Amino acid sequence: MAASNDPGRGYHDIGGEPGGGPIDPNVTQAKPWEKLSVALGNALGKGGKKVIVTDETRRSREEMGEDLYNELGYFEKGVEATSRLLIEKGLFTRDELEARMAAIAQRIREQGR
Repeated sequence: MAASNDPGRGYHDIGGEPGGGPIDPNVTQAKPWEKLSVALGNALGKGGKKVIVTDETRRSREEMGEDLYNELGYFEKGVEATSRLLIEKGLFTRDELEARMAAIAQRIREQGR
């Protein structure tokens, strides 16, 4: 679970590690769902309803496991962490979330949006 040879570092703590490869300095336009994920986080967090706090989100990201953490992109990690927190807090179940996502996917297939 530790990064590099430092037992005090988690797999998610890669700052300053060698071998990360070049960083693309080009700014890309955020996709609509990425913007929405930020807006949702803000609405649920300190700027909105205060349902979640930054430390909880960080904990949720760190607890998702190394494989999933490394598989997901930046915004995907945020969405996964937020959904885990909302399930943990009892706002809905994983089954309810998956059913709602399936209904939305079906609507998009049928109506295009």
